[in-house]
Amino acid sequence: MPYAKSLRAIGQSLEKLRVEAFRLEREGDSYLVRSQSLRGTRNSLAETVSDSGTDQESIQLTGGDGWLCYGPLDIARLDAQGQRKRQNLSFAQMRGDKLSQLLRTLGEHLDRKEATAFQISWTPDSVSVDYRMPDGLHERKDFTIERLHKLALHSRFRRSNRNALFGSRKSRR
Repeated sequence: MPYAKSLRAIGQSLEKLRVEAFRLEREGDSYLVRSQSLRGTRNSLAETVSDSGTDQESIQLTGGDGWLCYGPLDIARLDAQGQRKRQNLSFAQMRGDKLSQLLRTLGEHLDRKEATAFQISWTPDSVSVDYRMPDGLHERKDFTIERLHKLALHSRFRRSNRNALFGSRKSRR
């Protein structure tokens, strides 16, 4: 699954948990999130992440005091849950300032760079991304939340234009 989809799904989960500062890194096929705000919340995680009442399927995340691990199945379930919610939203209703959209934008950057490993440090004011390229070189990008928000809006605009273009081609057939 592309980083953009995975990071958006993780972002949706972190929004529900109200996590505002964290470190996120990829470990094999899984993603590990560490945050002080996850300390002492272990008992309520399954219900919170499953968005109690709207989904029959509860998502049980592996975690401990101050950390959560998102495996491929967790991410697929969170992505499906998010897709169901987004089906009922118009383009204008999908806010580009939400954590999930901002993480998706970072994921798109990592996908374009073909990053093989990465670590994200997120605070309410800034984001740092360290990643390794296929050739083994390391790069680092630092963003303010405002700058990342602008990139997210630009990215959403490009995606909507691309979808409109491909949609119009299909309708001519």
